[in-house]
Amino acid sequence: MILTCSQRTDICAFYSDWLLRRFREGFVDVRNPYAPRSVQRILLDPGQIEAMIIMTKNPAPLLPHLQTLSAIPLGFQITITPYPAELEPGVPDKRKIIAAFRECARQLGARRVILRYDPIFFTKTWDLAWHQRAFQRLCRQLEGACHQVIISELDWMRNTRRHQKELKALPPDAKRFSLLAESLVPIGRQFGMRLQMCAESPEHAAPGIVRRSCIDAQWIEQISGLRLRYPQGKARPHCDCLAVTDIGEYNCCLHRCRYCYANFDETQLKERVRAHDPASSLLIGQLQPDDQIRIKKQPVFRQIGLFPS
Repeated sequence: MILTCSQRTDICAFYSDWLLRRFREGFVDVRNPYAPRSVQRILLDPGQIEAMIIMTKNPAPLLPHLQTLSAIPLGFQITITPYPAELEPGVPDKRKIIAAFRECARQLGARRVILRYDPIFFTKTWDLAWHQRAFQRLCRQLEGACHQVIISELDWMRNTRRHQKELKALPPDAKRFSLLAESLVPIGRQFGMRLQMCAESPEHAAPGIVRRSCIDAQWIEQISGLRLRYPQGKARPHCDCLAVTDIGEYNCCLHRCRYCYANFDETQLKERVRAHDPASSLLIGQLQPDDQIRIKKQPVFRQIGLFPS
C-alpha cells in the first residue's frame, strides 16, 4: 500500500500531531467524501506500507519526528511557488520553507524529496521572464538538496474560477506553457535538477521535459528499495500515477491558496477546522454510531525484484 498524506489537505503543515498519534495507535479512519456514513479503516502496519508520500507546502512540523516514522519508507513532495502572500495567506515565509526543504533532504537524502513548482499560471505581470527569474532563484537556493522538479499548469477548478479576480490569471495557453517549460530545462540542469510533467496533455510537451508520473514505480523503488508491479490510479485524464490510499479530507487546509482545488467549499473551512480533534481516529470530526466501518484490504503487489535502499 502506498499512503499519501495528502492530496486533499496539508496534513504535515497543520495536522502532524494527529498523524503521529495515528501511527502510535496503529490505524486511521477515512470518511468517504461521497458517502459520508462509510468509513474506511486503514491499518498502519509498517510491514504493509511500501511507502508514504507526504505532500506539503511546509515540511517543518514533521522534521523533528522523521525518526519516529523511520520504519516506513518516506518520500516528500514539497511545493514552493513564487506567488505573494495575498494569494497564499496561510503559507509561511518561503525562506523558512526552503530551509526546511534542505533539512528534509539532509535527513532523508535528496532523491526522496521532490520539488513541485506548481501550479504555474501567468498574468500580465507574471510572464515567462518573471517565472524564469523566480525559478532560477529557487533552484539556486535548493542546489544539492533537490534533483527532481515537477511542473504543471494551473487547473481551472471551481475554487480557482471563484478567485479569478484575485489571481488575475490569463486564460490557459498550452503554447505559452510549453515555451516556459522548455526554457526552465537548462535552468534546472544548471543546478543539478531534472524537470518532469505529470498529468499534462500531450500539447503541453516540451523538449527536455521528462513525462512521468509524480508517484511512479521508479520513485517508489528509490524510496523503498522494492520493485513491484503496482496498479495505476487513473485519477484524472493524462494521469498515470500509481493507485494510492489518501488519508486526508477536503475543505480543511489552512494555507487557503486562492488557486487550490481541495478547498472547494470555503464556507466549510472554519467549521471543519474547529471539528478537528487530535485524539480522533478521523482527521475531521468523530465517529458516529451509524457509521459503517470497513477495514481496508491490503493490496498484494507482485514483487519483480528486490534492491537495497
